[in-house]
Amino acid sequence: MLYLISDIHGNLLEFKQILKKIEFDGEKDNLIIMGDILDRGPDGIALLRYVKPYILDNSMELLLGNHELFAVMYLNGVLGEKNTDRVLDERTWTAFGGGDTLKSIKNMTAFEKKNLLSFLEHLPIYSEISSRYLGNVIVTHTGIDCNNYVMNADGTINVKSSIKKAFENNIYSYMVGMDLHQVPKKDKERFDQFIIVGHVPCFRLNKDMSNKFYRTDYYMDIDAGAGHMEQGGTLGCYCVTTDEEIYL
Repeated sequence: MLYLISDIHGNLLEFKQILKKIEFDGEKDNLIIMGDILDRGPDGIALLRYVKPYILDNSMELLLGNHELFAVMYLNGVLGEKNTDRVLDERTWTAFGGGDTLKSIKNMTAFEKKNLLSFLEHLPIYSEISSRYLGNVIVTHTGIDCNNYVMNADGTINVKSSIKKAFENNIYSYMVGMDLHQVPKKDKERFDQFIIVGHVPCFRLNKDMSNKFYRTDYYMDIDAGAGHMEQGGTLGCYCVTTDEEIYL
């Protein structure tokens, strides 16, 4: 089975519960974690340590989310300085839910910080998968940026190249943006691949404010709101193999 999960946000207990619920077997199953494993919940660094062995044996893959980017910025010493078009100091990161992560990092040795930075800096920004239900799919954290389209010769929008361009032009702006949800329909119709993202909790997208995954003809959002459990959010998992949605 191939599973996708996004925005776990430091909820180690809940992550273990959903792995148990789907009967995840690292010897025959695969899981792509679509960013934002850190912050908001208390156990972001512990989560990283928990999933790292799975990543090393290729049964799990972790993509870069904006909260991993915040940690990279801090470890690189750019918090509190100008980073592209936004200043992110420790107070702002804490306001974004990074307080526990910041505390954990400050308690690390210099060697541990160096290893963490190296690990986070090498996280991919997308993964490409094949689905019998959705076709050739790009899996990423935030989606696509309207100002960085790359066009194919036939007039369609090259999703993969557009993501790369946005990331290279302004990493911070791209990773914190939510342009995908404001893209005009005429542009969505020209996407050359279906997109699966997290980043924006589904209760902010669904008309009934539910945590159910938000599906459209062009993309799907699977952030079930684990970073906002005080607002009724939960942790959800999508099975690519069966098109099944699993929630705690």
